Amino acid sequence: MNLRKIAITLPAPICIVASITCFMTYLNHGMNQEFWFNWLSAFVFSLLVIVPIAGLMIMKISIWVAKMLPNINPLYQKLIQCVFIALCIESILAVISALGTQNVTDVASFVSVWAFTLVRALPLGYVIAMIMVFIVKPRIQRALAQA
Repeated sequence: MNLRKIAITLPAPICIVASITCFMTYLNHGMNQEFWFNWLSAFVFSLLVIVPIAGLMIMKISIWVAKMLPNINPLYQKLIQCVFIALCIESILAVISALGTQNVTDVASFVSVWAFTLVRALPLGYVIAMIMVFIVKPRIQRALAQA
């Protein structure tokens, strides 16, 4: 993959990961003195770990939905893809965010913080998944085809 293809592919995931980790950090920590440090560490980790995982997950989920539901309307296929993408990626990001929460001392409190973060961030995750599936992914595919 050449530099032009990387330059086409990376800006959208970077912006998405920055916004999701910022939102989740705010949910778990509020706006305090450590907010920027907590957000930056979650952002860097997510960028290095989650972006590659998310890319693979989006591709695999798209293939799986098309294989499992070949006879339904393509619009519905994409909406179902968005549900699974949002659930998978938000679950992983909620784990990362919950692990960074200082008041998590046992499994029950971890699950509580994780579930709280997931439920509150899921609507944003679904909107972002829709943006990725309906807008970003087709544009990236067209740009890569032309590159």
